[in-house]
Amino acid sequence: MSETTIELLRRDEARLRNKALFGHPGDSLSVRIPGTEQFFLTTPQSEEPRTVSFQATGHEAGALHAAIYRCRADAGAVLVGRTPWSAALARIGETIPVLFDEQARRLGKVGKPLGAGRHQRVVDALSGGGNIAIYGDQRVCLGATPDTVVFGAELFTKCAMAFVLAHSSGRRFKRLPSLVRYIAGDRLRKDQKRAAQSYAEGRIPDGMTGY
Repeated sequence: MSETTIELLRRDEARLRNKALFGHPGDSLSVRIPGTEQFFLTTPQSEEPRTVSFQATGHEAGALHAAIYRCRADAGAVLVGRTPWSAALARIGETIPVLFDEQARRLGKVGKPLGAGRHQRVVDALSGGGNIAIYGDQRVCLGATPDTVVFGAELFTKCAMAFVLAHSSGRRFKRLPSLVRYIAGDRLRKDQKRAAQSYAEGRIPDGMTGY
C-alpha cells in the first residue's frame, strides 16, 4: 500500500506541475496512507516524499497537513500552495460565492480568506465540510482521493478566476439557486462519509468521480 500511495503522490505532483498548480516556494502536497495515521508529504524542493504522522505539530508544512487530516477523516490528499487567483482572492478579502453546480458538488462552501500564521484557522474553516480554504495568499485544497485533489485544484482555479474577473469588472454575476446548492451539497456530504469509512477500513475509496 505504501508503494502504491507514493506512486499516486508522484503522479499527482506531475499532473499539478504540468498545469502550473504546484511547484512554487511554500507549496506542499500530501497523500494519506490508508489504514494508518500517517501521510506522505512532498514539496517542490523534496528529493523524496517523507512520511509524517497525524500527530505532527509546529509551524512547518507537515504540521498543517497533519492538523487537516486529524480534522477530516474523509481527506485522502491535501494540496497547499499559492496561485495568482488565490492571491487575488486574498486581496479582495470576500467570500467567493457558489457560481457553478460542479463547484457546489465538489468543493462545497468556501469561507472568507483567512490570515496566515495559525493552522487552527484553516482547521476551523474546513471542519464544516468544505474542500477549499484561502489561507494567506495560498489555497488549501482537499480531495477524497489523490485524483480528486487534482480535479479540485483545477476546478477551484476556474471558479476563482470567474469570480475575480467579475468582481474587478463590477458586473453582476448570477449565483447558483439554493435548491441546487442543497442537492449538490448533500451528495458531497454522502461522498465524504463514504470516504471516511473507506479509510477507516484501510483502503482508498472508489466511485468518487460520479456526479
